[in-house]
Amino acid sequence: MAARSRTIVAKEEPLNDMDFAALDEKDESSAEEIHALIEREKDDFICFEEYAKRRGISL
Repeated sequence: MAARSRTIVAKEEPLNDMDFAALDEKDESSAEEIHALIEREKDDFICFEEYAKRRGISL
């Protein structure tokens, strides 16, 4: 027999603007910030082969 799931609705009132505003992210990272992070951290990155070598994994 297939499992059934049920959703319990806490209130039957329609959603309002405050409900949707709570979903907005305030601290979204921009592409520039992400690229800057990668540029700062790129020396810490290693290739898969180096990772496997350090872990003793034969490929």
